[in-house]
Amino acid sequence: MNTTLTTDNIDSLRAIPLAGPAGWEITFHSLNAGLCHQLYLNGRLADWTDTPAQRHFAIDSETGPFEIVITAVPPSARCVDLSTQLPSGAGAPTWRYSASVLRDIRHRPGDSVAIMGDGATGGGASLPLASLPIWPEWAHRWAFGEDAFGMGGFGYDGHYAPGLGAGVFGVGQFGLGVEAIKIDATLPEPGCHEIVLRTLAADGQYADGEPTQVLSAPPPQTVTGLSVAGYDKTIDTITLQIESE
Repeated sequence: MNTTLTTDNIDSLRAIPLAGPAGWEITFHSLNAGLCHQLYLNGRLADWTDTPAQRHFAIDSETGPFEIVITAVPPSARCVDLSTQLPSGAGAPTWRYSASVLRDIRHRPGDSVAIMGDGATGGGASLPLASLPIWPEWAHRWAFGEDAFGMGGFGYDGHYAPGLGAGVFGVGQFGLGVEAIKIDATLPEPGCHEIVLRTLAADGQYADGEPTQVLSAPPPQTVTGLSVAGYDKTIDTITLQIESE
């Protein structure tokens, strides 16, 4: 699909805390009549509107800062990830770390992948920052005997295999590609983080990749309270006290 997004004529962006469970309502104005809108958080497509008239999103709260971009697209492309077309810097903020993991038939149900970090403390990557299952319940497997018998080729069953050219080129066997799944984590602490990508088996065994150094420079925290802490009459100066989230 050859579709172009736009960020023109979109303004008045507001983030309003939701009552009850933690979360945010994102509202905005847009003059893009007839177009639907997409919400990108830290460069990743997070939500989209189902009608051109909708002017709000609801997101779950999570720790760390957000880079929020709202775009307008044709209704037929509202759920298409067009993050590669985002304005420069919006697709890869410095406080987000992203990685790709190759999922193939060697991984078993129950295996997972995690991003481990050190919180910019220099103490080694031992803190789990994000994790996801390599084979979630909804993902089809295509090994011999694990899908529709007789529908595969070269010993692989099932029509759910990625197929030649549909997965990661040159990695799969017998013309069948493997899939690349993405995982990312927010790095809210400023400074140099040590990051390790860890693969965990269902039995608790794990294997770590090589450590990576990532420099995070998140934006300042949101101010939630502002009060006068003092006033010096001789120099006509007020001292303000700022409370952050």
